[in-house]
Amino acid sequence: MRKISLVFQEVLKFFLIFLLVFVWVRFFIRKLLLAFLITFLISAVIYVMIFFILRKRKNKEGLKIKEKEDAENMFFSLVLDDNRMDFFMKLALSKHKKVKKFSKYLIIEHENNIKTLLYIKADFENLTIPKFVEIYNKLKGKAQKIVFVSYSFDREVTAFAGNFDTYFIFLDRYTTYERLFKYYGIFPEIKQKYKKDKKLTFKDFVAYSFNKKRAKGYLLSSFLLVLSALFVRTTIYYCITASILILFAIFSQFNTTFNFKEEKEVL
Repeated sequence: MRKISLVFQEVLKFFLIFLLVFVWVRFFIRKLLLAFLITFLISAVIYVMIFFILRKRKNKEGLKIKEKEDAENMFFSLVLDDNRMDFFMKLALSKHKKVKKFSKYLIIEHENNIKTLLYIKADFENLTIPKFVEIYNKLKGKAQKIVFVSYSFDREVTAFAGNFDTYFIFLDRYTTYERLFKYYGIFPEIKQKYKKDKKLTFKDFVAYSFNKKRAKGYLLSSFLLVLSALFVRTTIYYCITASILILFAIFSQFNTTFNFKEEKEVL
């Protein structure tokens, strides 16, 4: 069923591209058969181009909206958990044998005697340069590599850290989810969640307008306009209106922003 659904999605995508191209080809070419042939060729080229562009973009996609919510709630839960270091100990032991646990950090000893220190800044404050220096003074000499996990951090901190011989990695709540929890396949239990703000914003309006449920309405309207092109001569206003409706249908059906579904080793 999944394969059939994927095939149907691709056929629908090609059909929408075909409609969009046909609107303009028909405007310039009155012979119906020739218009269909030219439309098909142009649509095929556009489809192939879009296929490769979207595949490349998909490979570079970051966290989904649902994952960002999970990242927020997992970090929130860990901050309030007095036994948070037990979770990070479990995570580290899933791939490393020698791990020592302390009240705010772990030290992982690798086979080549290189040590990695994982420091957990369990609060909701931003990691600034002064705070970084304060923490570093307590950790210096303990490991050749130090990984900071914090709610957020100033971008200036990463540049400032280059003044030291130690190798640093800085993870905020989102990159912690992606590069630790997701990478190791071990996730903390969500015991506390942020309350969602239900105030409607412009983004909510856009999300409603371009949700997959709206695609059928846009498609039907555009299809009726394109169908009329078989019998009457089209105008530029007709072409523009039909094109906009088809573009709306394409975006509503295939965008991932409003239709979401529920690397390098750090340690």
